[in-house]
Amino acid sequence: MSAAGRASMRVVTRAKVNLHLEVLRRRPDGYHEIETIYQSVDLSDTLEVTFTDDGEVRVTCTDPDVPTDETNLCARAVRAIERATGRRVGARIHIDKRIPTGAGLGGGSANAAGVLLAAARALDLGMTPRDLEPLAAGLGSDVPFMLHGGTMLGRGRGEVLTPLEPVTRGAFLIVKPPVSISTAWVYGRFNSRLTRHRRRLTLDAVNSVLARFPAGNPSFRNALEDVVCPSIPAVANVLDDLLDERPGFASMTGSGSAVYAVFTSRRRAETTAERFSVRGCFTSVVDPAKRAVDIG
Repeated sequence: MSAAGRASMRVVTRAKVNLHLEVLRRRPDGYHEIETIYQSVDLSDTLEVTFTDDGEVRVTCTDPDVPTDETNLCARAVRAIERATGRRVGARIHIDKRIPTGAGLGGGSANAAGVLLAAARALDLGMTPRDLEPLAAGLGSDVPFMLHGGTMLGRGRGEVLTPLEPVTRGAFLIVKPPVSISTAWVYGRFNSRLTRHRRRLTLDAVNSVLARFPAGNPSFRNALEDVVCPSIPAVANVLDDLLDERPGFASMTGSGSAVYAVFTSRRRAETTAERFSVRGCFTSVVDPAKRAVDIG
């Protein structure tokens, strides 16, 4: 199909939070072995994507802090499709960015997964989300999950995925203080804290907790808080203040800087959000989501 014959595709890509994140060890390849529970939430970016056959990739974004050159994950996703198919592929991609960057919410990873899924459909590649996982893993540890979304256990670098009991209840209040954090910085600081014996999750136990979530005082945790909170008071203070509200659960997501709390009452979540908004924090009250990507 010629470039002129391709219609623009509207792609909605959603954020994630980590309900649990444990760092098990540093791997020989330089990455870290983790065990995490991913949860999609209905905080989303919208992409307008048009594929061409001219081999040129152009990315624009409403957020000036997002790179729009070949380092952008969406551009890298197009190049991954090119390499995998041996076809000349170009794209025009505009990102309406609402997921904060540098927050641990996986916005860039979701964007990349959206481009992979859109390419599979637009170019008639006959590739399922599972087929796309190796390409996604080459782009980032969270990108394979974003091909699916919902509630999943991630092992390895986060790319070895197992579906879990879906979380369907709770109002998720996401709060990002006015600071961004480098994932590489956090993991670099974490190395000295690694130990040999860390408790691993069992599917039966996790699914039992998730079936009641956020009730039942979940014992999930994010081990990266041990690095971030002592070093970055803005994150520690927001998390402490959220815990003072006695939600069903509260945690940092990913390597931060966003934290979140889960309430059984949406009104309580929205009232709490107002108190953080006046302090200059980004806030959003959202529902759990079944998918990370929708293509219109």
